[in-house]
Amino acid sequence: MDKIHTKRKYIRVISFLSFLSIFLVVWGSVNMVRAQKYQRQSQISSERAISELCESIDNITVSLQKGIYCNSETSLSDVSKKLAQSSASAKVSLSAITDEEMITDEIYKFLSQVGDFTSYLVRKIEAGEKLTDSERSIIEKLYKYSSSLSDGLGKVRGGYFDNTVVLEKSLSNLSLSKEETTLFSNGMNDAEQSLDDYPTLVYDGPFSDSVLEKDAQFIKSKDEITSKEAKEIASKYLGCEISSVRQDSDENSRIPLYCFTAGEKSVGITKRGGFLCYMTNPDYSGEATISEKEATKRAAKYLSDIGYPSMKESYYADYDGVCTINFAYRENGVTFYPDLIKVSVALDTGKVVSVDARSFILNHSERTLPEVKVSLKKAQKRLADNLTLLGSQTALIPTDYGKEKLCYEFHCVDSEKQEVLIYVDVQTGEEDNILLLVYADGGTLTR
Repeated sequence: MDKIHTKRKYIRVISFLSFLSIFLVVWGSVNMVRAQKYQRQSQISSERAISELCESIDNITVSLQKGIYCNSETSLSDVSKKLAQSSASAKVSLSAITDEEMITDEIYKFLSQVGDFTSYLVRKIEAGEKLTDSERSIIEKLYKYSSSLSDGLGKVRGGYFDNTVVLEKSLSNLSLSKEETTLFSNGMNDAEQSLDDYPTLVYDGPFSDSVLEKDAQFIKSKDEITSKEAKEIASKYLGCEISSVRQDSDENSRIPLYCFTAGEKSVGITKRGGFLCYMTNPDYSGEATISEKEATKRAAKYLSDIGYPSMKESYYADYDGVCTINFAYRENGVTFYPDLIKVSVALDTGKVVSVDARSFILNHSERTLPEVKVSLKKAQKRLADNLTLLGSQTALIPTDYGKEKLCYEFHCVDSEKQEVLIYVDVQTGEEDNILLLVYADGGTLTR
């Protein structure tokens, strides 16, 4: 009997130990999974913060570069506002990456003071004063440091994603040098001493992604067509027989469309007027046989043939054997940037493979332009002294608040060969916008 009890106890102990072992294994596995999940979440959070920090510093760099060319209260105020927003975003991202203040102290100082300095400049211009060469020099120094910081952060980001850098050590290497700190602080001290002397008063090519939030102006008075009529029109753009055209789901957006496909090709035809809104053909590749200039000529003829005349090319981008040209409507010497159409031409076949006319359909209408109150010659005097004029034209541009504004567009270049577009309001003579031209291997872009 004792042997039986002893055996039962032994079995119970073994069972308990087995259960405990299984429990510990399961508990350990669950906690390991939780730890791995937490580690992944932390990694994702850090990666997102680094990416957002890089984006904010890039925005600061672009704004500072535009600030070098500002010569009015309006444009400098806009730059100052964007710098404040980008600086605040950068601080949030930086605090999410590391808690060690000593590592990022100089970067925080830069983010804080760059906004303070531009605010000081705004107040100075409000008082009717002009920026001095010394003040523009300070902006240039800030821009150069920001540009260097942007490049450095880009390398840190890449190395962090590849697990080849230590984040805190890399960030500490991005701080201002002693010489840069002295130059920057001296400039800020001069600015702060002058603050009390001034009273406090109570837009890819240009604008390629700006679309006003309103009903489609171009087609609102056009008659509606049937889906059968639209299918016939679609077959011409798809380059096939009607029997090969398949109707897709209609698009009931601000531009109501009949949508069709044929193989991998697709088109959207406006329900009013039967105009081509978009066309895509992803099946293209091969060695180029025509130039970008020839592609532009073919794209312009294509637009004229399908009912979009008076379109003037502005800028293009060449990518992976396809040249995409931005066209804007032009009438009586005025370029209407809101009325934009993008056309892509395959450089191997010379055929149009993509069209996007949404901006044109949304915005184009008969407009009554405002009276020109400031002459071109007087507006030109608003340009900063560090710019050389290359050319000018009159242009209607979209604004950030959903309106349109008639401006003089001045194409300029500085001593460093950086080209910029300065927009001056024809009624007030104030700078309204500044765009930086970027010439890359693939074409001309704007920032």
